[in-house]
Amino acid sequence: MFRFLRHLFIPHERNNHRAKIIHNSSLATILSLFLILNFAWYSISLIRPDILGVSYSISESELLNLVNKERIDHGLAPLTLNPHLSDAARRKAADMLEKNYWAHFAPDGFTSPWGFIRAAGYNYVHAGENLARGFTDSQSTVNAWMNSQTHRDNLLADKYKDVGFAIVPGTLTGEETVLIVEMFGSTTSQTIASLPQAAIQEASTPSSRVAAVAQEDLNKQEVPLVEAKVETIPKIDSRTTSKAVSTVGLTFLAFAFIMDLAIVERRKIPRIVGHNLDHIMLIIGFLLFIVLQKGGHIL
Repeated sequence: MFRFLRHLFIPHERNNHRAKIIHNSSLATILSLFLILNFAWYSISLIRPDILGVSYSISESELLNLVNKERIDHGLAPLTLNPHLSDAARRKAADMLEKNYWAHFAPDGFTSPWGFIRAAGYNYVHAGENLARGFTDSQSTVNAWMNSQTHRDNLLADKYKDVGFAIVPGTLTGEETVLIVEMFGSTTSQTIASLPQAAIQEASTPSSRVAAVAQEDLNKQEVPLVEAKVETIPKIDSRTTSKAVSTVGLTFLAFAFIMDLAIVERRKIPRIVGHNLDHIMLIIGFLLFIVLQKGGHIL
């Protein structure tokens, strides 16, 4: 066993003074296995999400408490949960899943958040929307909104008095995820409708009004009410497990590189071919893949 580990991780004459695990052939095998396992992992998670899937625990009450805590900490009045805005948020989430888009405005260019709010029976004079997807808990969702200036501006706007949430699991752009829609509103003072992208206002031209009426007719269909909480606990959390396995594998590779560099430098072993820079770049690529895969997104 010791000889095997020595051959794998420590450069000596029998492995051409380069740890076997960082030979080009070994790295090619590791990369191939990594790609095959990731494909198999993804396939199993689609077939049996109850066994291999992503754990989610997000609730309307948690989101409301966290949002209001941020507002109170900044000297603002808490928001009131409004059933009409929650209904509008559910309508928007259902529309995104049905039409497979991730945006404030639908692909037709006319269907806007304001149409969903009006169709739900909320006569707003101020309205706004925050979107999130791919987050696994309420705290990380609110943290992401607070770390984005435009979303933070919505969340901490004193013109809003009411809020509604929708938490809807589904498949969007080929990925199993959870959509979180946050609708803000108030029914007093000057008429302005705002999005997290600065200064987008509801149009007031006649043609836009006609389009808005047509949009309202499309949105008047009933959207089934869903429980305002998503909690799924598969037997194996695919996101956590895949990151753990990848991190362990990369730790072994990094250890082999460090040992290789240290021993070769200490023994002053001459090598005709050296690919340490290439290998380090490969490790960096793996690390970026781990960090970036399946993270949450806001809009």
